[in-house]
Amino acid sequence: MNANTLMEWEQKHDAKNRTINGFWECFRKWREEEKYDYLDTFKGKLYEEFIQVKECSIALKHSFSRIGAFVFFTVDICYFDKEIGTYSLEFDLDGEVLDDFLVFDSILLDHRISEIRHNLTTVRKALKEGIELNLISNITGIDQPSIEIIKKKYC
Repeated sequence: MNANTLMEWEQKHDAKNRTINGFWECFRKWREEEKYDYLDTFKGKLYEEFIQVKECSIALKHSFSRIGAFVFFTVDICYFDKEIGTYSLEFDLDGEVLDDFLVFDSILLDHRISEIRHNLTTVRKALKEGIELNLISNITGIDQPSIEIIKKKYC
């Protein structure tokens, strides 16, 4: 299968949107049904409005241990624009979902979540002190629209 055929397959089967929606379903279900695993993974809660899901790749894979070929569509999971994991849907060539994979690299995740939490603490303290949003953004690297949301919802 060449790249154009693969992209036609993606459009026909809406793999991108199905993968993004699949991530949200999987994430929310995991958060509700495996609450302690979720909290342990992120060392607390994440603000859902700051999670972004961005397309990453589409790949055709033929496995010699299984009959047939499979298509994997993968999205990057970002929190405050920092990649924290990936989510993939595995499709058969007819577009049926066979499996999904939610992956967080614990070492990378721990470092990035710690950095984000530190920046969020700084944002909240700076907002309480009346510091201008553009200065807070420059110091923390968190964009101004996100800081405005934090100010309205969490301060």
